[in-house]
Amino acid sequence: MIAGWKRLSGQGRAFWALFKQRRVIIKLQSDKPVINHPNWQLLAVVTVSLILMGFLFLDQAAGVWKSTVPPVTHKLFRLYTDLGKSEVVLIPAALAILALGVLNWKALRVAQQAALMRVQMLGLFLFVAIAGSGLTNNLLKIMIGRARPRHFDELGPMTFDPPGLSSSFQGFPSGHSATAGALAIILILLIPRLKWTWIGLTAWIAISRVVVGSHYPADIVAGFAYGAAFTWLLAAWMARHRLYFRVIDGSIDVPNQLRLSATSLYKSLSLLRQKAYDKASNKSAQGED
Repeated sequence: MIAGWKRLSGQGRAFWALFKQRRVIIKLQSDKPVINHPNWQLLAVVTVSLILMGFLFLDQAAGVWKSTVPPVTHKLFRLYTDLGKSEVVLIPAALAILALGVLNWKALRVAQQAALMRVQMLGLFLFVAIAGSGLTNNLLKIMIGRARPRHFDELGPMTFDPPGLSSSFQGFPSGHSATAGALAIILILLIPRLKWTWIGLTAWIAISRVVVGSHYPADIVAGFAYGAAFTWLLAAWMARHRLYFRVIDGSIDVPNQLRLSATSLYKSLSLLRQKAYDKASNKSAQGED
């Protein structure tokens, strides 16, 4: 356990040293990589317009409609909405970072070490994207203090009581929708050819929050937009520092040599397991002698 903790701490120090080195290189570069960001002004106008439409028209209708949802539909969307829980991503990402961090990489070749490092770096990106967007989104919910649809009958859709220390007054923006927005950008960056599929699947996670009666339409629009913007800006920052992502022709991309290879990962883990087995066998043989 102590040896594993030392290896994990050593990896943390090595990563910080690498980050400082990259930061110095970036400052000295005369031709810094330019990222073609989305049209933030257009996205802001569309997002704010949809939120206002929710406040003025849709939220009232959703509050009335939620009581008419058939039980079967409600149950189906209750299952689907759980995909928006942050722990669905946070737990595997944290386990990947920690489990690989405590292993002894010295017995591996450089290419195999690189394969494990790619997994760790991807896990770090996933963890920061989901946890970062989720925590800051929760702070916004507390500061805004909007009542959830459960209070619709007695308070209506436009009740705000900040700070929202109770979960029933933490409706805007939606946390599940923020996670869905973050997932949309993550999947688009990793597998861009299926971008419309990812947008559809994650958008329905956000929509499910209205169907199950946990949020109003304005809540899910704000949450989805916030999670997506947070994750995009995080990926852009990592790309500028050449941490997993790269800037290629103005786009945030994962170069082919950095993409995860299941074969190389399996070989690396298999070799580590074999080395550990051989070490244990040698100790056992020495004990018998």
